[in-house]
Amino acid sequence: MPRISFRYLSLLVSVAFLVIGNGLQQTLIGLRAGIEGYSEETIGAMMSAYFVGFVVASIHAPRVIQAVGHIRAFVAFASAASAFALCFAIFVSPPVWIVLRVLQGACWAGLIIVVESWLNASAERGWRGRVLAIYSIVMYAAWAISQPMVALAPVSGFVLFALVSICLSLALVPITLSRAGNPGVVLATRVGLARLFAISPTALAGAFILGAAVAAFFGMAPVVSQQVGFTDAQTGTIISAALIGALVFQWPLGWLSDKVDRRIVLLASSVAGVVAALLFAAALAQSNHLAVVAIAFLLGGALLPLYSVCLAEVNDRIGEEELIAAASGFVIVYGVGSAVGPFVAGLVMGWAGPFGLSWFIAAILGLFAAYGALRIRRREKTATAEKQGYVATPSTSHAALPLHRRGPDRAKGEAAPR
Repeated sequence: MPRISFRYLSLLVSVAFLVIGNGLQQTLIGLRAGIEGYSEETIGAMMSAYFVGFVVASIHAPRVIQAVGHIRAFVAFASAASAFALCFAIFVSPPVWIVLRVLQGACWAGLIIVVESWLNASAERGWRGRVLAIYSIVMYAAWAISQPMVALAPVSGFVLFALVSICLSLALVPITLSRAGNPGVVLATRVGLARLFAISPTALAGAFILGAAVAAFFGMAPVVSQQVGFTDAQTGTIISAALIGALVFQWPLGWLSDKVDRRIVLLASSVAGVVAALLFAAALAQSNHLAVVAIAFLLGGALLPLYSVCLAEVNDRIGEEELIAAASGFVIVYGVGSAVGPFVAGLVMGWAGPFGLSWFIAAILGLFAAYGALRIRRREKTATAEKQGYVATPSTSHAALPLHRRGPDRAKGEAAPR
């Protein structure tokens, strides 16, 4: 059995530090903005700004990385992200924070493309599928671990922003000291929206809606928790519960989607998400923290794994040569949805109060469920024998897709599609 090399482990350690820092900052910004008295609409714009930077960098960062090299690009992105984290504590102003969020999102996109392409290069052939699964687990686990850290120091102070900066800086150490092999795929063509829609309208709509719902929840839930009177520690527990739910439900939902029409899984999980979102609002109204945590667990489990199901639905309907291009287009669609979600959720919350977040999530998931039901009636399902098998895939970049069992075999030195 292939061995896990030191360079592979060092990459995962870097990923863990990156995600801990990024996850802590996401929640910290929402809580600090609430303390500063920013409106829900302003906070929603801040949360959306991050994904604007992410989408733009997802398009342009691969060429920058290709031009200057992986190590230089990683050091530049990580150093900039670390510095920006401190700037949030120094320049406490909505316009400045919105700009900083755009820059942070751009840095994150660049960092994750570097890491995923390096993972692709470091993984031995027999470990490719397992590497992708382990990578997904590390990301969710590190994100969940980051949330209780908001209780380590006052949100109103400087310490937590410094802690974010420390984590992002520490991510530099393992990856720059490792002797990784030749990096994997960076540049990739993208399947146009018309082609993605022709492949699977349900999956394309799902990528957009899931991006909006997930980004709205993780961006605005800390604000909601704060508004109903929960402590910072309780807020961290709520967000962690949603991420643990995603970890727990990822493989059962994937296994089920291999056995039945994947669109039915998308439909059923969306309906479950509607119910969970409404129950979340009811528990918040009663300030029942234990109930909110339990429902957040179910909501995260219903929503976060569905990106992989959407991508698997597309994977069933395309050839191997289009896999990375389709995934690259999907990341952009998911990112655009993520940029829209928090802003619109903030507008709804400004009108309806803290419960507006749950109503927004329930509404868009309900619309998606109705659309999915219509599509199921109009188009035949993929035969089970033709399915490629579910693979847990992060909604980060196209660079991890060569690790997919159907991805181009980097061990054979195949060129990335351009």
